[in-house]
Parts: sequence; structure tokens; C-alpha cells
Amino acid sequence: MRVLLVGSELEENLAIRYLASALEAEGHEAELAAFSGVDDAAGVARAVERSRPELVGLSMTFQRRAEEFGQLATDLRAAGYAGHITAGGHFPTFAYREVLERYPALDSVVRHEGELTLTELSGRLEAGRPLDGIAGLVHRRTDGSLDFAPTRPLMDDLDAVRFPKRVGEPQLHMGIPAAFVVGSRGCYGSCTFCCINAYINDAGGARYRERSAENIADEIALLRRERGARMLVFHDDDFFTRNHERDLGRVTALRDAMQARGVNDVALVLKARPDDLDEDVFAVLQEIGLLRVYIGIEAGSSQGLKTLGRGVDIEANQKALDFLRSRDIYACFNMLIFDPQTSVASLRQSLAFLHANADVPMNFCRAEIYPGTPLHKKLAREGRLIGDVFGWDYEIADPAAERAFRVFAKAFLDRNFRCDGLMNSNLSLGYYLHLLKQFYPRSMSSSLRRRALATIERVNRDAAARMLDIVEFASSSRAEDPQAFDEFAQLTAEEVARADLALESEVAEASHAILSAARGASRPRPALRWTAAAAAAIALSPLACDPIPPPPPPDPLPPPSLHEDASTREGQPAHGGHRFAQPPPGSSVDAGPIALPPPDPPPPPTTRKKPPPPPPPDPLPPPTMKK
Repeated sequence: MRVLLVGSELEENLAIRYLASALEAEGHEAELAAFSGVDDAAGVARAVERSRPELVGLSMTFQRRAEEFGQLATDLRAAGYAGHITAGGHFPTFAYREVLERYPALDSVVRHEGELTLTELSGRLEAGRPLDGIAGLVHRRTDGSLDFAPTRPLMDDLDAVRFPKRVGEPQLHMGIPAAFVVGSRGCYGSCTFCCINAYINDAGGARYRERSAENIADEIALLRRERGARMLVFHDDDFFTRNHERDLGRVTALRDAMQARGVNDVALVLKARPDDLDEDVFAVLQEIGLLRVYIGIEAGSSQGLKTLGRGVDIEANQKALDFLRSRDIYACFNMLIFDPQTSVASLRQSLAFLHANADVPMNFCRAEIYPGTPLHKKLAREGRLIGDVFGWDYEIADPAAERAFRVFAKAFLDRNFRCDGLMNSNLSLGYYLHLLKQFYPRSMSSSLRRRALATIERVNRDAAARMLDIVEFASSSRAEDPQAFDEFAQLTAEEVARADLALESEVAEASHAILSAARGASRPRPALRWTAAAAAAIALSPLACDPIPPPPPPDPLPPPSLHEDASTREGQPAHGGHRFAQPPPGSSVDAGPIALPPPDPPPPPTTRKKPPPPPPPDPLPPPTMKK
């Protein structure tokens, strides 16, 4: 059977690549089509027309883009496609009923992990057999009713899963070929806002499953040999287990297995919780080539950490940043300074944390509501959800904190949420600095380092100071006057925009200096604002190269859906680089100009009057503001 798998493709989309491998193992033909934004719809339609698939699978991971995928299915039907269309991902796993009801063009939803369910669906369709009873599938019968099959437990043996299908040229991060890898599935955390454990608990199965070191090393050796990959970006929800002895055994075995296969010139990008970090474990990781850790700080206040269920305190967050800083490992983080219980006091504590760690690249936004999470269930019980499952909004319980958030959503829209905005470009600057240190060590200089770090700190301090001004106003009596509130929000937005122009120039200049050093030759400076096309090429590894499309940020945070009419509630829908060879003189490797931002850029709020800027590939989606 011919199957077309559709998903965001501004990085290697491992979800549809794993599905493609599973299908091909069962004798089916699997083709991939990019749908990174609505502009790709025509390309998907051409792929359907060209390959004539009997089955189209849509990777509808997050609610921000669910309506775009639903409209894509509707358009394919209007164009005459008569085959089976299914959707899968975190969002439809929980919102399968709403998705199928809103979009009659869809025939089914594959819930939870899809490798086994999708292959069984393909086999039944090919044989012309009924679809009732396929574990993990909800499908629409011919009479329009829905068949809800039992869930399919998560797979136990990840070593038995075929390596993902690799197509196309590898992405380059400052001239270094990159590849994306998943070494485990699941997480030991219990965060209230995160859908990972809700997903696992709903399916049934082990909370954390890992591949063997030998199996991971086999894939890495293949990627190094066949695709030249040296930058290995691990997309594990959490690379660690918080059992340091177990983690040490695992990373030591991985190091030894990689060395046995002759892989000794790579760099690693990982995600970690603050309580994952251990001296011995990280010593081994640095032997392998650890370059960057996306550290899950998430909150900088005691209240925020408690509301979000982080299971750590402020001291643990600070120790984690100090730990990475002392080892000169590139650390970066996103912080959810707003959540349903945020207070003025907790905002001040969060901003003090940001100010104290202004040397660490970061971004900040609001905690958003994923279906099925503890936070979603709590707000539903309290009647605080606004809108519908395709974009929940909520009001912060503290009126002053809510006012601060509304000013933030207006004033920081461009700075924090634009794909190539100031905060994301600042994250990129830090990433480039460490790429230079690790892969081009002879081009590194103390002056470049000082300049980059000073720029990063200046941007972060500016953000923290302006947010503190917003908090002070929001907690004053003046903020209760609607006219005074609107005037302040407008004035603040204008001031932030003016500051952005100056600071973006500094970030671009510092980034250009690093890229020029990597090239070993000067080149015209890049534009201070990247083009829309470049903005679409954002990545987990910031700042892209000229002709090189980079990957998107990991773990996209969901977009705040901002409803101006807060009266609509649930049920009332709202309308040493020491081992890294430096390219020889005259090498054709070209770092290229800057074009991509880094991990977890938060999503931009959008209004109906003004369309949002192009979002990053599977990024933290943009908050939608509805009237």
C-alpha cells in the first residue's frame, strides 16, 4: 500500500520517519511530505496527486496547528482525494472526538505511539477488511458513528524499533552536518502542565523506556558513516533518569560503544532537568563531546515551581545553572513566568532569578493548557477554562498578575515570539559561540567570547528590567483604569520595539563576528532582521546558514490562546573542542549567515486583525487572541 506521511519538515521529523520505517518493514511504500505551514498545502496536494497514496497520515502534534491540518484534509477532499486520511500525535490522542467531529474529511485518529497501529491500519485497508477493533484507533464507520477501539499499550522493547527513515541532505549547523536521535521515550517527571506523562498514563506501559547503548551507537555510527553527522541532537523528553548510578552506567556504555565503532569526533545536544545533573555522568558526556544542555528551569519562583509540579526548588534550579556554567557547557532555558496561580510576588521572584542569571540565554512566556494534563483537569474542575480544546485560554487568579500578562502579550509579542525575534536570536548567539569553541577552536578568541557573553547579558537584563516595570504598573491603582492600562500597554510596546532595533543590531553584529571567524574570512554583514524564509528555518541549533535549512526547537511550548472576552468558559465555545578537527585552510565549508533561533522559542500571541509572523517548525505555538 502507498502511504503519504505529512508533517512539519523544517528539521528531521523523527515521528513520521519512524512511522515510515515501520510501514516499509511490512512491505508498504512510505513517502514524506512537508507541511511546516499553510504555504506548504499546495506541495502536499501535488504529492498526493503524484504518488496516489491509498492512505494519508497527518502528524497533528499540537493544538496550535490542528486547525491547519484539519483544513488540509478538507482541501484534499475538495480536490477529489478519496483515500483514507488519518491523524496522529499528542493532541488528537486526547482530542480525537473533537477532531473527528470538527473535520469530517478525517477518517480516523491513531492514538499514542503509531508504529504498530498505523501498520495494522494499512494492512486492513489494503486487504479491504473492516477497521473495527484495531487497538489504538478511533475511526469513522460508514454510518458516521465512531468506533473506539481499546488503547494499544506502549512498546516495551525500543531496540526492536527500526531506525527512522533518513531522506534528504543533513542539516548543517555552522558547516557541521547534524542528525536527530531519540535514545529513550518518556520522563520520570510529574509536571502538571506537560502532556508526556498524561500520554503515557492514558496508553499504559512503562513510564520511561530506553534503547540500549549498543543500539544507539549502531545508529550513530550509521549516521556518521552515511550522512557525515557530527552534531547529534537528542530529542529525548529527558535524557536522564535522576538515578545517577544508572545514568553513569548508561553514558559510559554509550561512550565505549561509540569508541568501539570509531565514532570519536561528534558533539551532543541534550535536554535535562535540574535534578539530573551529576559530576561523574557529565564528565563522561564531556568526553563524548557534550556541547549544549537545554535545562528545564521552567519557573523561577517557589509558587511557580509548586503550581507546575516541578519537584525541585529555587536552589536546585540555581545549582543546575551554576553546574553547567562552571563546566562551560552551553546552557539555555525557557521559563513560564505566568501560570494560573502567578502573583505579583512570584513575578518579582522570577524576574530576580532571570536578572541573577542574565548570562544564560533564555526566553520566557506563559504556561499553556494541553489536553489531558493535570493542569487542564484542575482548571476544568474550577470552571476557569476559556475557549475550546483547539486553544484554551485562562485568567490568572491574581488580577494584577493577569494585567501584567496582558501587557506582556502585547509588548513582547515580537521580541519573544517571532521566530527570529530578539530573544531567540540571542539564544542563537550563545549556540554559535559554543559551536565555534568546539568545532573551530583555532578561530576562538577571548575578545569574541567577551563580546558574545556581554551581548547575551545585555539583552536578558533589558528584558527583565522592562518586565519589572510592567509588573510595577500592573500592581498599581492606575492599572485599574482601562484607558490608563491601554495607554501604558501601547507605550510599553513602542519602547520595547525601539529597544529591539538596537539590541537586534548588537546580536547580529556579534553573531556575524563568530561566523566570520569560523569562515576565516570576512563577509558582508547579514540583515538585522532575517527574511520570512529565513525565519521559517529556525532550529534547536540557532542561527542557520545561508542555503542550509536548520531544525526547529525541541519541545515546542503551546501558544497562549488569548480571548479578549474572558466570560466564555468551558462548555460555552468562544468564537576543548580538543578532539574536533577544524576545517583546513581553503576548505569549502561555509558557515553562512545567521538565520535560525534555538530551543523552545515561545509562541506568539496573534489577533484576527493582524496575522502572526511565520511560526517556527513545530515551535512553541502562537497564542491566539480572539474577541
